[in-house]
Amino acid sequence: MTSGDFRCQFLWAALFLLFAVPIAAQTNTTAVPALCATCVHDNLAYLAGPELHGRGSGTADEFHAAQFIARQLKAYGLAPAAADGSYIQIATIKSRTVTAPPVLTFDAGDPAKRQHVVWTHGKEFAVFRLAEPDISAPLQKLDLNDANISPASVKGGSAVLLKLKPGTSMKDVQGIAGPYLESTAALVIVPEPADGQPRFQRLSQGMPRIEKRIDDGPAGAGAIFATADATHQLWAQTDGTLIKLHTAVTPWQTSHTWNVLGKIEGTTQKNQVILLSAHLDHLGVKNGKTYPGADDDGSGTVAVMELARALANQPRPARTVVFALWGSEEAGMIGARYFLKHPSFELAEIVANLEFEMIGRSDPKVKPDQLWLTGWDRTDLGPALAAHGALLTGDPYPEQGFFMRSDNFALAKDGIIAQTVSSYGLHKDYHQPTDTVEKIDWQHLDNAIASMIALVAWLANSDFTPKWNAGQKP
Repeated sequence: MTSGDFRCQFLWAALFLLFAVPIAAQTNTTAVPALCATCVHDNLAYLAGPELHGRGSGTADEFHAAQFIARQLKAYGLAPAAADGSYIQIATIKSRTVTAPPVLTFDAGDPAKRQHVVWTHGKEFAVFRLAEPDISAPLQKLDLNDANISPASVKGGSAVLLKLKPGTSMKDVQGIAGPYLESTAALVIVPEPADGQPRFQRLSQGMPRIEKRIDDGPAGAGAIFATADATHQLWAQTDGTLIKLHTAVTPWQTSHTWNVLGKIEGTTQKNQVILLSAHLDHLGVKNGKTYPGADDDGSGTVAVMELARALANQPRPARTVVFALWGSEEAGMIGARYFLKHPSFELAEIVANLEFEMIGRSDPKVKPDQLWLTGWDRTDLGPALAAHGALLTGDPYPEQGFFMRSDNFALAKDGIIAQTVSSYGLHKDYHQPTDTVEKIDWQHLDNAIASMIALVAWLANSDFTPKWNAGQKP
């Protein structure tokens, strides 16, 4: 497909808005199914509407959203792709609740005059990821001003204290700290940047959440922000100083989340899977306020649903296409992580995963109606899609670490080519009650979905198998 074909497609999109006719996407040889803008609108109006109260992770509202999506996929003609002929996979989750502010302790000073130091969450530090209630680990100081320092420098099971480069801002921290959180560290201690006080205060309000568990395997690294004074005090200690983090928690409790899985089974290459996904949950109701999540990620959810409807109206593709709507992404990619532990088909069959996240508004940092792909330089998938006409470019916000902030990352860590399609322009309604259906740019959303139909059809019928670029696999 050429870029000219897509310009034609978007002209059709504009004509739809004027005359209420279907949007036709075209290829050089065969017509691609028309986009049903009414379907997109109605699906999103329900999912982000008042009846589902923001689809809170693991709530009855999330379950009702999953039921609705499953009914729609069945109506579109998709086969079930969960176990036992079901469209819904039920994930069991174990969780605990923090009951008192976490406390970090260590002994400071020379061996002859040791001073027992006690830090408290909300004062000297603020938790932003709590994996285990008790961590005991030797200190390892890593100065990021040293070009030789990287996540590979981490000693397994250590409490890593980072020294940031001068001028590092809070918006940079996610991208910088993320790889260290995925390292073998037990705890990552990040200095509070000069502009980090608002984030520090937000994290300090109330008790932090402890990571939910889907199995008894390793929980990953914990992570905290430390104030400038606290960081200076800890940096003065020698490597190997024992750092202890203690958190009082309740006993284990059991809850659930729900993944929706449907498929169009392939023909000649049915054991090769193209996985299209989004997360169906959002933040629900907090402090009496509803967080509708129209853009995050109602927009991605309805995109996957519409791609399913459109492709189901075509002859079956060579490869199998699986459509997955993950539960409880907002609680730590729980649904996607659970599926990886309990897959309903062989994970090795997945050729590529495209996650759709926040495509309900255009991003002023890229061209009109253009989408961007996280991890662009990590694989050859993005360039291949662009070469076949995709209105895709690289992520314009590398400092935000978006590659690691959506469900795709859970799959990528398992070696699967998995990247996220988005057009999130850092709007101020992110994770706010104001992320409503009224803020959706319908023309952009329709165009965004329509622009991907032919690309997914090509991927599902081609022999192209994307690869990781050297050194870029997480």
